[in-house]
Amino acid sequence: MSKFSPKIEKKRWLPEMELEIQEIWEREKLYAFNPDSEKPKFSIDTPPPYASGKWHIAAAIHYSQIDMIARSMRMRGYEVYFPMGIDRNGLPVEVETEKRYGIHMREYPREEFLKLCAQFLDESETDIVKISKRLGISADFDNVFRTDSEMWRAVTQATFIDAWNKGYVYEDYRPNNYCPRCQTTLADAEVEYKDLKSVLVYLKFETEDGKTVTIATTRPELLPACAAVIYNPNDERYWWLSGKKVKTPLGREVPVLEHPAADPEFGTGLVMVCSYGDKADVQLFRELHLEPTIIVDEHGRLNERAGKYAGMTIKEA
Repeated sequence: MSKFSPKIEKKRWLPEMELEIQEIWEREKLYAFNPDSEKPKFSIDTPPPYASGKWHIAAAIHYSQIDMIARSMRMRGYEVYFPMGIDRNGLPVEVETEKRYGIHMREYPREEFLKLCAQFLDESETDIVKISKRLGISADFDNVFRTDSEMWRAVTQATFIDAWNKGYVYEDYRPNNYCPRCQTTLADAEVEYKDLKSVLVYLKFETEDGKTVTIATTRPELLPACAAVIYNPNDERYWWLSGKKVKTPLGREVPVLEHPAADPEFGTGLVMVCSYGDKADVQLFRELHLEPTIIVDEHGRLNERAGKYAGMTIKEA
């Protein structure tokens, strides 16, 4: 008896068929939003894809998921507002433009550099829109919004002015993610973190009566910015320091204060409070009413307030 081997006729979806279907979609404006429609409205706050380079598979998957929501809501009878946007701002765009043309934005005329950025963005945008259409994303491509458009900038500025008038905007000292090469602050989303081995450095501070106490730190370069030393209120080892002052190895006299932020199990239990190692230091300065000393300049080097260490990079110091 022969063995039964069922066969299914081979079929495949031709790319040419996709193009024909997509041409019909565009010609009939099938996914254009009609604000006068009597259907209930469903609006998608589309996160605009970043035009800093080629789209990758993760971006395609993300916007395909948004497209599934748009399509399902249309099937449920909603008039769906699904705009396509392009994020045309940010440091990555500037860095990619520098790489492409082999220039440095700080050494190039500002207006000319902005033109090069716009040229790069136009090419990236064309590529992103083309890929989005080929993926079958059902966005309203006749109404693409751009974050560098006059309308978008006007809305952004109006929002800031409104926040200013309501007293939500204030100026203060706090640590920022900063790139010495680009000489600009960085958004948290633009920062990549790495786990590195660090050295715990032990520093001796002199008390008013000639004794010494030892402080352990992983940030010895911030010593010139030390404004206080803290210990945990429950750490009996340092009760004798309450209300006293100590002198740093650089000769600066600072108060010794109680604060629960000090961990008795870390290092020696004593902590020097400097401006600024991280955001926690900002909180400590506010709570303890300390005056900050800024010792790092926009080039990532210690300034004249660092004394003999002035001019050194953070790593060198």
